[in-house]
This record gives sequence, structure tokens and C-alpha cells, in this order.
Amino acid sequence: MLRLGLIGSQFIGNLYCHSLGQVDGIEVTAVASPNTAEQFAGRWGIGAHYADWREMVANGPIDAVAIAAPNDLHALMTITAANNGKHVLCEKPLAMSLAQADAMVEACRHHGTTLMYAENLLFVPMYQRVKELTARGRVGTPFLVKQAQCHGGPYSPWFWDVSRAGGGVMMDMGCHSISAICWIMAGWPEAVTATMGRYAHAEKGIGEDHSTVILHFPDGAMGIAENSWAMPGGNDYLEVYGPKGRLVANLERGPAISMYTAADEESAGSAAGQPGWQYPMYEEAWQFGFPQELQHFADVVAGKTELRSSGEDGRKVLEIVCAAYESARTGRRTWLPFRSDYAKPIDHWLV
Repeated sequence: MLRLGLIGSQFIGNLYCHSLGQVDGIEVTAVASPNTAEQFAGRWGIGAHYADWREMVANGPIDAVAIAAPNDLHALMTITAANNGKHVLCEKPLAMSLAQADAMVEACRHHGTTLMYAENLLFVPMYQRVKELTARGRVGTPFLVKQAQCHGGPYSPWFWDVSRAGGGVMMDMGCHSISAICWIMAGWPEAVTATMGRYAHAEKGIGEDHSTVILHFPDGAMGIAENSWAMPGGNDYLEVYGPKGRLVANLERGPAISMYTAADEESAGSAAGQPGWQYPMYEEAWQFGFPQELQHFADVVAGKTELRSSGEDGRKVLEIVCAAYESARTGRRTWLPFRSDYAKPIDHWLV
């Protein structure tokens, strides 16, 4: 049984704990959070709780950590965990800079610990089926892959602070889209072209709230990553275009229950009871791949399987994100590999 220490007690932390009911060989034995660790531990039946994550990493009853904390803490937490012999599952994006990413990868390599980049889209059942069908040639060699993750804005205020987040929606959700597209294409792009701006939330910060990135692959194929904090209602889909056909996986609409509610005095004024068609998922954590991601982490640490989403993969995605910010500033195609010495990716756009 892998003893997992959870750093963070908000949205992702709750999602992990909910998901573990469907995972074998892993248990959350400790949680660290500066303000709510005790309440969180009580809610989920976790035996140990800490206000200081450093104490948990150094002395807690754990073999590994799952980092579900703001982006600016990822590098320090990962390196500290590695120095204490702990395996690491790190939420996206991997780090604030390429230098930090390199240090994280090296620390885990030096100490012989696993560093898994937590990209849940690689474990989404619908997306895995699309990957399988693509690999079998059902639509021919893909020439275009599109992935969109869009909604009306992030769930926590720190996302608007670029000193903590490293950027706007490109850092928050663009890394998801880039990972998924490159996974389907079974390779990395040679260049990127990007546009981005502040359209709906300019008063909340200097980070972009909508971005579109074209990934140019060596064989002429393309990927299009669309990401938004400025799209009420949202969008979440993967599409693959080939000369023999097209594949579409829409996480917003399925697998889901179709529900129609009519307007009335009780529901019309309630945000939770808007009239019209809605598509509630019946097992959202599973459909978004979180139990499968945690199972994979446990299996990798146990030596049962090879790591599918490595720290090096997270570093490559971060490099593409940096190049996208550069392209959005210059208005030109930016070639890869791309070197960045900035402290955070958005600096390429804001300079």
C-alpha cells in the first residue's frame, strides 16, 4: 500500500480523495494545508494532518506526495520531497520556469524517486478510445487534432495573480490541451503560433483569459489548442481529423444524463436550476481520468508498469507554453526547441 501525503485541501485535493475509492494500492495517510488540514482530514478520515507541508514531508507517515498547491510552490515542494526520498505526483503545470522544471527532474533522478506529471487527460476513457482508434488507422493519418478546455473563469482567486500562477489560461488549461494533442499525434511539434488576450476579465489581472495555439508538427500536421476563461457555458472536446474520417469526443455532453427542466417560479431565478437542457455526468471523476491517473501512479511506484506522464514530459509541455507566449507577443511562428530564461512563461508576452 502506497502511503500518500496530500499537499492541498481545495478542489483537486477533494477530487483525489473522492477518486481513491476506485483505486487499489494507495491510501492518503496525511494531508498538509495551512488553514484547513484538520477539517479536511476529518472529512475524509485521514489519520495525520499538518499545517506545514515541510513537517509532513520530513516526518509524516508517507511514501509519496501529491502536490495540489499553487504553481509557484511546485518546484520547492517537489525538490524537498525528493530530498526526503519521497515519490511525487505533481499537478500541472510542472513549474513556473524551465530552470525550475530541470531542477525538479534532476532532484528526483538523483534520489531515485518517481516524478509523475499529473496530466489527467491521458487517462480519460473517451480520449483513450480516440487514441486507440487513431493508432489503428480508422481515420487515416491525422492531419489535424483539436482540443478545447474552456469555461467562464477559474475556481480560486490565486489564478489571477501571475506571480503565483505564472500566466493566465494558457498556464492553467493550455498545458492540458497541448499534452492531449501531442499524445494523439504521438510526437512533439516543431513550432507554435499563438494569439491571446484579455477579453472578459481584464479588471482581475494581467493574465490572458483566452488563447488559441497552433502546434506545427514536422510532417505538416497541425494541432489547435483553444483555452478560455471567457466562455460562459464552457467547452471540453477532442477532435481528430484524418483523410478517412473524423473522431469527436465531447466531455461536456457525454457520457452524461440528458436532463430538461422547464422554467417556473422556483427554478427560473436559481443558478443551480436554470431551465433548458443540461447534461450532468454520472461519474465525473472517472470520466475525467482522475482515479485512473492515481492508479497509474501507484502502479509505477510499485514497479508494475512504465511511467506514461513523466517530469520530462511536463517540462516539454512547459517549453511549448513559453514558446506560445513568445509567439503571441511577436505575432510570428516560434520554433522549438525554445530557450527561456524568464522567471515565468507570461513574461514572454508581457515584456
